[in-house]
Amino acid sequence: GEAVRRYADEWTVSIRDVTPLAHEIHALVNGGDLDPATRLLPQERPYPSGDELLAHLRG
Repeated sequence: GEAVRRYADEWTVSIRDVTPLAHEIHALVNGGDLDPATRLLPQERPYPSGDELLAHLRG
């Protein structure tokens, strides 16, 4: 319904094929070159969450 329409038309802003990057990272890992492989990975950021959400998740 509405969520599907919004996901397809509003929330998805771009799609990028990362297959070549995944192959490059895989080859580096297989070759034991972990530092260069790590540098190619996308930077992760913590999801902003308040204490209320964390308390609910912790039970």
